[in-house]
Amino acid sequence: MNPLGINLWNWCAGLSEECLGLPEKVARMGFTAVELPMTQPQVPSALADEIRNTGLAVSLCAALGPGRDLSSFDSAVRASTMDYLTTCLETAGQLGAGILAGPLYTGGGKRHWLSPDEKKREWMLAVDGLRELARRAEHYGVVLSVEPLNRYRTSVANTAGQVLRMVEEVDAPNVGVHFDTYHACLEERDLCAALEQVLQAGKVNHFHACANNRGAPGQGVIPWEDLLGLLVRYGYGGHITMETFALGGLDSSWVQVHSEPDELAREGLFYLQAFFKTKAGL
Repeated sequence: MNPLGINLWNWCAGLSEECLGLPEKVARMGFTAVELPMTQPQVPSALADEIRNTGLAVSLCAALGPGRDLSSFDSAVRASTMDYLTTCLETAGQLGAGILAGPLYTGGGKRHWLSPDEKKREWMLAVDGLRELARRAEHYGVVLSVEPLNRYRTSVANTAGQVLRMVEEVDAPNVGVHFDTYHACLEERDLCAALEQVLQAGKVNHFHACANNRGAPGQGVIPWEDLLGLLVRYGYGGHITMETFALGGLDSSWVQVHSEPDELAREGLFYLQAFFKTKAGL
C-alpha cells in the first residue's frame, strides 16, 4: 500500500515546537507517513527526534509565501529563496525525508499580467532555479515534486499540464509533478484527464488528497474512486497525503465546515485505507 500521510497543517499553523506530540498522534492513528509544513526551513530538535522515533515515512512541503520566489525578477529574492530551499533539503537529509514538494518555483500571492517577453523571462527563471535546486537535491538524495497552484495564489503555473511542461524543461531525473486535488478542482477542465496526462508521462511523484473545500479524502464533489483508481491503474507508489487545515491555517474556512481535526484525519485515513484494501482484494 502507498504511504498514507497527513500534513501537520491539519492541527497547527506552521512548523514549531507546538507540533510536538503530533507525529506520535499521527502514528497512533494508523497513518504511515507524515508531512511537515516548512514554514521555517529547520525542524526543532525535539520534534526531529520524535519524528525519527515514530518510524513514519516523511515528506516536506515547502511554504513559499510572499518573498520566497525562484522566478522573481529580483536576484536577491531568488538567492534568499534558494537558501531557504537548500536548508529544507538539508533538513530532509537529516530526517530521511525522500521528497520536497510544493510550489517550488514561486511564492504564493504572486498574481500579475505580464507582457509575453516578461512571461517568458519569469518562466525561464523558474526553470533555471528548479534545475539548480535539483542539482542540490541530488546531493541529499531528495526528489523534488513541483505543484501547480490555483489562480488565487499565483499566475505562474496553475495546471498539471503547465507544470509537466516546466518539469520536462528542467529535465532532471529527480524532479516530478505534485498533483493536488484541491488546486486541480479550481483549474482543470477535467480532473481525471489532467491526472492521467501526468501519470502517462510517468512524472507524478507526490499526491495531495483533499476535498474541493479542503475536507478529507472521500468528501466533497471530487470523483474519488475515479481519481484514486487512476493511481492504481498506473502503478503510482508514492505518498498519498491529506492536506487539511486547522482554523486559522493557510486554506482553512472562515467557519467550521469540517469535523474537528482529529476526527477529520480519521475520516480521511479510513476512507483511503478502505479504498486501497478493496483494490488489493483484501
